[in-house]
Amino acid sequence: MKPRIALCIFSLSALLTGVGHAAGGPMNQDLSPLTAAAQKAVDAGKRGDAEAFVKEAEDALTQAKTQTDSAAQQRIVRKLKSAVAAGKAGKLTEATQAVEEAMTDMKTSGPPRFGGGS
Repeated sequence: MKPRIALCIFSLSALLTGVGHAAGGPMNQDLSPLTAAAQKAVDAGKRGDAEAFVKEAEDALTQAKTQTDSAAQQRIVRKLKSAVAAGKAGKLTEATQAVEEAMTDMKTSGPPRFGGGS
């Protein structure tokens, strides 16, 4: 086998292996500020204060949009958008549930694991 072909095969296999690891979950992201903002929205929703809920949910959505760099954060943004829309429509229970679902995506599962995300 020619050295050029062997080098190409090695490079391609190394590239594909790296892509496989990069496709995993988010790598140890600190979402605590976003979680705090979302918790404020949930608290307002449980109190029945629609105006405060929409304000807090929009704040959480703004924070989530500035940090969007992973698939998990994109899911969080999508759920927060639906929560804001439901809150503006007066469906406070549905909106609060959407924020709580987004908060489950914000939680990490235990200590960091290396080589493929948390």
